[in-house]
Amino acid sequence: MNAPTVRIEALVEQIKPSLAGVPPEIQGAALADLLATWLAAHHVAGDEDATRTMRAELLAMHCGAVRELVPVNAKIMGTTP
Repeated sequence: MNAPTVRIEALVEQIKPSLAGVPPEIQGAALADLLATWLAAHHVAGDEDATRTMRAELLAMHCGAVRELVPVNAKIMGTTP
C-alpha cells in the first residue's frame, strides 16, 4: 500500500466515529460543508472564470470517485451496491 493510501485510510478511520450514530441528513450536510470548504480553497488568483471552471472540474472528478467507491463500500458493508 502506498503512503497516500495509508494516510487516506487513517483519516477515514479518524472521521468515522464522529459520524457514527448521526442521522444521515446531518452527515450529508456536514460532508457537503467540508466539500465546499475544500473546493473554496482551490482558486486561480484574479481569474473568476478559471476558478469556476477548475472547481467544476474538481467537483466532477470527486463525484466520479464517489461513484466508484459506492459499490466497493457496499460490498464491504454487505449492502446492495
